[in-house]
Amino acid sequence: MPLLIAFLLCFAPPVHDYHVSKTNVRYVADRTQVQVEMQVFVEDLELAIADAGGPALEIGTPDEHAETERYLTAYLDRHFGINWNGSALPVQLVGYELEDDMHGLWIYLSAEEVTGPEGITVENSVLTEYYADQKNIVKLFNGKERLATLLMDRNRPAGKFRARTDR
Repeated sequence: MPLLIAFLLCFAPPVHDYHVSKTNVRYVADRTQVQVEMQVFVEDLELAIADAGGPALEIGTPDEHAETERYLTAYLDRHFGINWNGSALPVQLVGYELEDDMHGLWIYLSAEEVTGPEGITVENSVLTEYYADQKNIVKLFNGKERLATLLMDRNRPAGKFRARTDR
């Protein structure tokens, strides 16, 4: 019996002791578009959605829920938002994909017909309702350079960037 337990533990999915997401928000001037790439642990996101009353999504498996996109969109509408130059930015889910290790999930969002960044506020409370130690790192890019890196958590769900006017 101890040998069976040891064998099962060797093939159990790895448990992570940290809870972090990373998000890149890129302004693409030649397309007048904002592109968002968000990386989370798929297990954490699925647990948070199920805990809020959603179904088991089983993302990336043959049993993936038929309405996964709808549940992801609803979750992100509640926990992620961008105020761009004084107005709410209407980002739309473009797609999602699992990393090769089957633990990381990339979520892609975009918004069209957007002017250059002057003042940006990002609200990112993704998974903070589920994990007290969740950290959300957001990097803002203007197409050429990184403008800012913002760190959010349960106690600080929003971060701001204001373009310098002394240039």
